[in-house]
Amino acid sequence: MHFECQSAEGPDRALAHRSNPMNVRTFSLVLMVLAVSAPAALSVRADDEPKPDKGMRPVLNALLEAHNEERAKAKLPPLTANSQLEAAALVHARDMARNQMLSHDGSDGSKPVDRVEKAGYHYQRTGENVAEGSERVSGVMRQWMESPEHKMNILGNYSEMGGAYVKSSDGQTYWCVELGLPWPELTPQRARTDFVEALNAERKKAKQPSLKSNRVLMAAAQKHAHDSAARDKLAEKDDDGITPFDRIQNSGARFRRIVEESASGIGSAQEVVESFLERRADRDNVMGNFSDIGVGYATSSKGRPYWCIILGRSFR
Repeated sequence: MHFECQSAEGPDRALAHRSNPMNVRTFSLVLMVLAVSAPAALSVRADDEPKPDKGMRPVLNALLEAHNEERAKAKLPPLTANSQLEAAALVHARDMARNQMLSHDGSDGSKPVDRVEKAGYHYQRTGENVAEGSERVSGVMRQWMESPEHKMNILGNYSEMGGAYVKSSDGQTYWCVELGLPWPELTPQRARTDFVEALNAERKKAKQPSLKSNRVLMAAAQKHAHDSAARDKLAEKDDDGITPFDRIQNSGARFRRIVEESASGIGSAQEVVESFLERRADRDNVMGNFSDIGVGYATSSKGRPYWCIILGRSFR
């Protein structure tokens, strides 16, 4: 048995790839304080996903079951099948079989993340295992589980998978499995409610008064989150050139002090709160002497979450 990172030769080979552009919980923060009043050419689209032959389905079901058996042994939650990940896996398996190559790079230069994104899958993290030579699910799973890198993917922090296998013209079998953890699906209202509840729970532990939602702060925060998501980038000003602070002042509302915290690439309200608490300056803000809060939430075209939190201390 041969893995590309070793020098031995043999009939079975495998490669593992992982991608987490957000580094598990990578987040961007902007702090502002205001003291004021077909193989390579096969197109993969959500409305035109490549489908495996019907005869493949029992094998693909067995492949998913085999992954979940290994995860169960490690007391990990099971994976569920995802058609977008399956489409990306099938594109790459066909490409490897046609070109008789084992690689994470497609013949068109694509990377695993390119194929997953092209299939329309919005992920927090994704991983790919590929192999050649094994004829059965039991064989390829043994091959992967005996490799630390492949095993790490199989037992990784993923919730969904899609698999594929294709035979080349010379009878060699090529396997590809795409693993993914999607972004949570939140509405702005749910995100706001979850965040305020999570932050107030932490403030209660610190014996700080609860924050109450403020309509003006909410509107400014939502506008900032929406515009950040639209351009898929955090910035000081909104698309109309106005900062959230300007927007609040223009509304006629007055506060002794206003603070904004913005974040991107964090899926849940609880994780956003935790990320703020990890840094001293941010913790001092969210746990500080404020009375009102506004929360904005939106997602980019790739599903990346954007959050805007505005805290205000009223004159009352």
